[in-house]
Amino acid sequence: MSLLRRLGPTLLVAVYLLLAGSARASGKVEELTRMLDDASYKVRLQAALLLGKMGDKAAAPALVKALDDKERLVRAMAAQSLARLEATDAAPELKRLLQREKDAFVRGQVEKALASLGPSRPGGAKIYLTFGSFTGGAARVSDPAMLNALRGALKKELSKLTGVTFTLESGEEKSFGKSGRVGFLIDGNVTRLDDGPVGGVVEINCDVKIMVARWPSKSIILWTNAGAAVQAGSNERDRASARRDCLEASAGSLGEELAKFFHSQGG
Repeated sequence: MSLLRRLGPTLLVAVYLLLAGSARASGKVEELTRMLDDASYKVRLQAALLLGKMGDKAAAPALVKALDDKERLVRAMAAQSLARLEATDAAPELKRLLQREKDAFVRGQVEKALASLGPSRPGGAKIYLTFGSFTGGAARVSDPAMLNALRGALKKELSKLTGVTFTLESGEEKSFGKSGRVGFLIDGNVTRLDDGPVGGVVEINCDVKIMVARWPSKSIILWTNAGAAVQAGSNERDRASARRDCLEASAGSLGEELAKFFHSQGG
């Protein structure tokens, strides 16, 4: 057994990070690819991680083989490293893994890898976003105009991301898992929408709660919320306009927050 293998997974990381600069010249990539067959899944996991960090595409075939590893964390790391290496030739194998993989975490990493390696599209869109009904919630807002305003404000903010699209090509929904894109569902509800006198004027208060889930699986990733307050006139028309403005202000704040998340996902 080589000295590097005897060091164990933890020290292995430290040693290879120090040697990474000269990895190609000294044959360390070959050593790490052999470690992908080690009996310890921890060694295989660290090897897959470091092969990606080294940036040598010669490691791609071994990482593709690691997509079949019996340990889910190794499969997920292999997908991550293939994306880091920009190994576009690995996309077909990643797609095949996505078709048979049942573990949600591994599927998520494969989807991200495919989004990174996927074919270019108009506007460079790698993320598909779709919106739910936004019905329900404590406020029970059912006015279509109000809900459309809420969705519209979110879409306006998120459309600033160059890597995002809100539409699918013909027939793409049925074969979305093979498209190389990552899909997300945005839904939520209005938890507060009321008005009352404040300092001699009418003030509208609103709170909006948003959920982000993977699409089409609808597995929830995060929840977030935001609120706003808008002054209104005394008549009902002014109050209705202020309610809409309040919802749009809340949605705008949420849109800015979600934009940061989707940007981190490749949007």
